[in-house]
Parts: sequence; structure tokens; C-alpha cells
Amino acid sequence: MFAAHTARRRGTRLRANEALRKRSLVPRVLLVSNIGSFGGGGATVFRDMAVALREKRPDLDLVAVYPWKGSLAKECARHGIRTKIAFTPWWAFIARWRTPRIEALIGALPRGALLLLGILQAVLLLVRLRPTMVISNTMTIPSHAIAAKLLGIPHYWMVLEFGRDDHRLQFLLGYRRTIRMINQLSESVICISQAIEKAMLAQDPTMRTCQLYPVVDNPVGTPPERQPGERMRAVLAGRLAESKGQHLAIEAVAIARKAGVDIELALVGDGNEKVLRQLARRLGVEDLVSIHGPTRDLGRYWSAAHVGLMCSDCEGFGLVSVLAMRAGLPVCGTNAGGTAEIIMPGVNGLLSPAGDANALAANLMTLESDEDLRRKLAFRAVETTQRYRRDRYCDELTAILGLS
Repeated sequence: MFAAHTARRRGTRLRANEALRKRSLVPRVLLVSNIGSFGGGGATVFRDMAVALREKRPDLDLVAVYPWKGSLAKECARHGIRTKIAFTPWWAFIARWRTPRIEALIGALPRGALLLLGILQAVLLLVRLRPTMVISNTMTIPSHAIAAKLLGIPHYWMVLEFGRDDHRLQFLLGYRRTIRMINQLSESVICISQAIEKAMLAQDPTMRTCQLYPVVDNPVGTPPERQPGERMRAVLAGRLAESKGQHLAIEAVAIARKAGVDIELALVGDGNEKVLRQLARRLGVEDLVSIHGPTRDLGRYWSAAHVGLMCSDCEGFGLVSVLAMRAGLPVCGTNAGGTAEIIMPGVNGLLSPAGDANALAANLMTLESDEDLRRKLAFRAVETTQRYRRDRYCDELTAILGLS
């Protein structure tokens, strides 16, 4: 009996060793996320990147690294992507003081110490896992990129943001030096839009870049028809922050009301809604503005609206714009950043200068007064989103990474 038990244990060990040996022969890709839960476009892009690699190359051993185990980690695990939780310090921060340079100098020592600790842990992780490739998502997390460089492992950087102009980020090494380091640490920098690519090259003309639009494959909707006498309803989804332009949308609604046109506005997102409610009350449009909490299911808001809004000062891509367009809404957007690549004025939406509430109000009133134009733009909006198909993304991503 003892001999049989020993034989079984030996057989189990042999099978385990054989499984490890086979896994070590499979190309391993390490995907590094700056967050562990959904709550923004970065998490969605990370999920779609991981799923695309799984679908296109099921033979790959995909390992995703997160700073914590949350909804993003669980979603990726459902697709057979292994999970590792690791310390992933940022080299960027949002300035809280009026003097961000002084704040950066004061915080340099503790942030630098945390970054060194993160690099050390990343080196140990990469030595243990021995990946054939490392991909970092967003420009905020450098630890695994630096570790990959030290160990001679090819690294790719997925850049989704301008950093300074959209999220008001300050960087430990300064903005220009950070962009140059991103180049030095990467085989290629994958930019989510042409606007991002142009901004990166402006800081470092030697940067090896490529441009890859993300996946947007939410269900295609039928453009809603506004009945005679029905108020036009607009929706703006996104984090409630000054850079996202919710205040601009409220001001535009107030300008339209002064011109005799009432347009309802729904704001969807997380943030300081008290300030926005106060603004709506002060401008006399409290009855037209509703504010709703964050959600991963925007479908009910799209279906209840006639127009989508994108009022950000400078959006890296504008995922929300494409989501609204696929749902059957024309979008009134800001003529800045990646939004200008998505919206073709007079074709699938309308554009206005950043920060110009009067121009935004004029665009909204144009669509309110011309239902035929609004529906024409809506149908074309649905059509033009076909370029963000998943099969296109999978092919382009694996080609960029040399995995096709």
C-alpha cells in the first residue's frame, strides 16, 4: 500500500513537472495594468488588449499584473489570463497644490523610494516568470518597463493619454524627460490616437511609434426619432471633473434656454456633483439637468437621449463618443485631441472649439431645430464606427507585437 501511495505521489510530481516544462516552452506575455478594477477607459483598453491576444493567439501564456485584485482582474481571468498582484508605483501624480513644481520637489524622495522598490519587485517577478515580452498600459507605471530593460526583455508601451494636458499629471522626472524615457524603454510606443502619437513625437521626434485605435463593439442601436413637441435630450458620460467639461454643457443648456430653446441634459459619472448642481441652479436650468452616478451599463442613457456630448478640453481618444455613436446618437464634440479624429463635422456629428459654450449651444440648437439633420448624422454615426471592429484590432495588435 505504501509503495502504491509513493508511486502515485511520484506520478503526480512528474505530471506537474511536465506541465511546468511545457508551459516554459510557450511564449509568455506579461501585461501590466495601472489599476485592478474598471472605472475608466484605461481598464477597458487593457481588457480588450488581453482578450484580443487570447483570441488571436490561444497558444500564448498570458499573465496580467495588477496592483490589486478587482473587477478588471476577475474579468480577464474569465478569459484564461493568469493573475499576478504586484506593487506597481506611479511616477506621476495629480498636483493638489497651486505650486506643482514645489509639490513635486517635496514628494520626490518618498516617490523615488517607492519607485525603486517597485522596480526591484518587478525585476524579481520577471526573473521568476521569464516572459518573452512585457506590455505596460498607460504612461503612469514604469517599474516593469525599467525591469524589462535591465533584463533585456522586449517591452511595448500602450499610451492612452497626453498625461499633462488631459489628466493634469505631474511627473517625477518632468514631462519631456518622462516621454523620452518611455521611448528609451520601449521597442515601440503604441498610441491610442493620432493626436497622442503627434504629442509624443513633439516631445521626442526619435520615438518609435505606431497608432492603434481601440475596440468599440457595444451593441449597435437604432437612431431614436424625436416626436413633435418633445424636448431634445443630450447625455454626457464621464468622470465629473472640470477637464471633462460638464460645466460647459450646463452653460450651453443655459444659453439655449435664454434663446428660447429647452434642452434636457443628463450627466453620468462619479465626482463632485454638488458643484455642478450649484452651477445649474445659478444659471436657472436646474430643472433641465439631471446627474446620475457611475455605471458600466450606459445603454439605458443612450436609448433615452437624442444627442451625445463630448466636452473634454483634450481627450486622448474619446471612447464615450464612439459608444454613443454606435448606440445611434450624433455627437456634439470638442475640436481637440482624439475627438477630432472620430467626429466629422456635418457627417456624423458637430464640433465646437474647446471651452466655447456659445458654439456648443449653437450646435445643440441646430440639431434641435432640424430633426432631419439630426437623424442623418445619427445614421452616419453608426456607420462610421465600423472602423473600431474587434477583428481589425486583433490583427493590428498582433502585427505590431510581432505575434501575427
